[in-house]
Amino acid sequence: MTTFQVLHIAVYIVLSCVPVAVAYTVRKRLTGIVGFGLVVALTSVLMSGVVIVQWLGYDSYLEAKIAPLDRNGDGSWSDDEIATWSEEDHKYMDSYIGDGGRNVFAAIIFPVFSLAYSFIVASIYWLVIYIRSRRLNA
Repeated sequence: MTTFQVLHIAVYIVLSCVPVAVAYTVRKRLTGIVGFGLVVALTSVLMSGVVIVQWLGYDSYLEAKIAPLDRNGDGSWSDDEIATWSEEDHKYMDSYIGDGGRNVFAAIIFPVFSLAYSFIVASIYWLVIYIRSRRLNA
């Protein structure tokens, strides 16, 4: 595994803990449905924001790598230009052209999953705190 891949895994592990940390912080001030809604909204926005920023950063990186491959600046890649590309240039071009799944995941699917995950984790957190408070008061 490369350092970049390890960093990605670490980011996703930290993101999975965001709902608990936000719920703990918000629950100190707001205990009702407003607090619950704030936790779900805030955590889903934070989690989606990180993934969208990563997606936009990688997209910009690919754009910067692909732009010089159009040697004559006509907006398309001729056979003569393609012949001058290195193996790494071909790799960047393959990533650039085959990015439909990454775009759909970052822009559409992940925000929906992060909203559902935030709702589930916040619900469990609220339920555990409720049961614990009932036991302490009984």
